[in-house]
Amino acid sequence: MIDLRSDTVTKPTPAMRRAMAEADVGDDVFGEDPTVRALEEETAAVLGKEAALYVPSGHMSNQIAVYVQTRSGEEVWSHRLAHVVANEQGGTSVLARVLPRLHDSESGYPDAALLERWARGVDDVHRARPRLICLENTFSGLVVPPAEQERIAAFAHDRGMLVHLDGARLWNAAVELGETPARLARGADTVSVCFSKGLGAPVGSALVGDAAAIAAGRRARKLLGGGMRQAGIVAAGALYGLRNHVDRLAEDHERARRLAERISLTPPLGARARTNMILVDTPAGRAQELADLFAREGVGCVPMGEDRIRLVVHLDLSDADVDAAAERIAKAAAAA
Repeated sequence: MIDLRSDTVTKPTPAMRRAMAEADVGDDVFGEDPTVRALEEETAAVLGKEAALYVPSGHMSNQIAVYVQTRSGEEVWSHRLAHVVANEQGGTSVLARVLPRLHDSESGYPDAALLERWARGVDDVHRARPRLICLENTFSGLVVPPAEQERIAAFAHDRGMLVHLDGARLWNAAVELGETPARLARGADTVSVCFSKGLGAPVGSALVGDAAAIAAGRRARKLLGGGMRQAGIVAAGALYGLRNHVDRLAEDHERARRLAERISLTPPLGARARTNMILVDTPAGRAQELADLFAREGVGCVPMGEDRIRLVVHLDLSDADVDAAAERIAKAAAAA
């Protein structure tokens, strides 16, 4: 099986496994795990923030960010398909008890006109008070331009709001744009980054921000059951990925472009690459059927709605795998 369901399916490389096996560890709940501390300090520095918190998942990182930066009943603005509202079991409503206000822009981020419209009437006593804007970069593989993110952050801060950036694949965005991760984190009050997607680590994400937000986040992590003991064993994998697997993401992007080009030559499919993702457009209502056919030919994928399939290129794939995937997809499409 050529598994293109997600970049979360990767296995640790031999070098990463050695780093994990040899990790210096301690009790992280007591703040005594040196490898976790090293990961947190290095992640904060890479993103240009004061502090970082290692957590088991991006889901937890996002939810902690909302929890510590809002009060019950306040508005959180987000895209309707953003992970924080669409893929985390309604956690923002369950844990932080906030009111999501959702947009549907093609770009993944709200334009100036929408923001101005949503900001009208904020002093009306009938309305929930806006507090947090959530952005995502990349958004289904689509890179958010730094200028747009900074524009939104400036709008938010001028109105006493905060910004959380779900940067699960921020590393991909930075490589695609040739920018530093710190440049892409600029303007966001908190940022979540993932080590178990493009960087190939087996466990973990980090929440970064100022010292006060991260101190509050550490308490929230414990509240949610996310306190870990000798976590340096898994943190070492994340640290290895951060130090060794960021630049190589360019290889994933190039392979995604090649695979999309091959698929686009396969009727009745259309495909486009976005960083390490390929979005495959199918005939109306046939995404699940075609995804099943792909799987029978040995290509794992994920349907996204009724007319689209997602493929994700990652660390464990070679050029030969990409070529084989293209051939198997063509065979499946011919049989449809």
